[in-house]
Amino acid sequence: MSVIVIGGDAIIDLIDRGQRLFEACPGGSTLNCALAAGQLGSEVLYVSTLSSDSYGDLLATRLAECHVKLRANARSSAYTSLAVVSLDEMEQPSYAFYRDRTADRDVPVADIIASFPERMSIFHVGSCALIPLEDQEAWLQVVVAAKDRGALISIDPNCRPSITKNPIAYREGIARFFRLADLFKCSDEDLEYLHPEWTDLAVEAFIETYSPQLCIYTQGAEGLRAYTKLGVSAQMSASLPGPLSDTVGAGDSVHGTLLSEIDRLGLVGQQLSELNESQLTKILLLASRVAGVNCTRAGCQPPTRKEVAEMFG
Repeated sequence: MSVIVIGGDAIIDLIDRGQRLFEACPGGSTLNCALAAGQLGSEVLYVSTLSSDSYGDLLATRLAECHVKLRANARSSAYTSLAVVSLDEMEQPSYAFYRDRTADRDVPVADIIASFPERMSIFHVGSCALIPLEDQEAWLQVVVAAKDRGALISIDPNCRPSITKNPIAYREGIARFFRLADLFKCSDEDLEYLHPEWTDLAVEAFIETYSPQLCIYTQGAEGLRAYTKLGVSAQMSASLPGPLSDTVGAGDSVHGTLLSEIDRLGLVGQQLSELNESQLTKILLLASRVAGVNCTRAGCQPPTRKEVAEMFG
C-alpha cells in the first residue's frame, strides 16, 4: 500500500444546534476526506498547515485518531479557519466561512513538496483551498510536482459561491486543476455553478472537455454515478442505516472512500480509466454506505470498515 497525500482546507465547523448553542467539529472538505480514508485503513499524510491554537489542537487530535499523519513542522501561530454551519429543516447545511489570514491559508510550497513520501499513490486537493487566486497558484505548483512524481491527481471543487469574490477568475483558475486531474468528484450543484451554460448533459460535457480518467457525480439523496474515460458507467442509490443527524461531510466521506479503494486496489496510470462496471459498482456501494453512516452522526465522523460491515451486515 502506498501513501495518499491530501492538502487543502482545515476548518472548525461551528454547527448551530439551536438556542445559541454551537458544536465545534473538525471540518474542511479535504480534512474530512483525509479522516474518511484514514478510517478505512489507508495510509494518509495531511500536508496543510494547522494552527497552534486550541482549535488547531482539535484538528490535529482528530487526524491522529483517524490514523492520519501530519506534515512535519506544520503548525502555525495563525488562527484556525472557522465555518458557521446552519441546518435547514431537512438537515442540509449552509456555511459562512471565516478564513482571512488563517493557518490553512499558509501554503509553504517547498515544504509541502519536500514532505512527499517515496511511495505516493494519490495527491488530493480541493474546495476552499482553490478559491483565493493566490492559493490556487500555490496549490497548482504542488499538484504539478505530485503529478511529476507519478501520483494520481484527485480534485473535488466543492464550490462555495458565497465566498468566491471573482467567479469568472475562479472558474478559469480551477480549470487548470481539472486539466491535470485523473479523478474528479463533483456534485450537481458544483457543475451548475462551474458551467451554468451546460444543462442536462453537464457531466458528459465535463468529461469531454477535461478527460478525467474517472468522474464521480453526486446527487445527494438521489445517489452516486461514476463514469470512466473509456465510457464505462455505474450508479448507486444513497444509503442511510439509521436516523439522519446531518449531512455535513457526506460528500467528503464519499471522496475519502474513493481514494482509499483506488489505493487499496493499487491502481496507477491509466488503470483508473480501465475499471469495469462491476468494480465501479463495488466502490460506489462502499462509498454510499460510508457516507450513509456518516450522516447518522453529528458533523463529519466517517466510519471504519468494521463499523460499515456491522451496520449493513
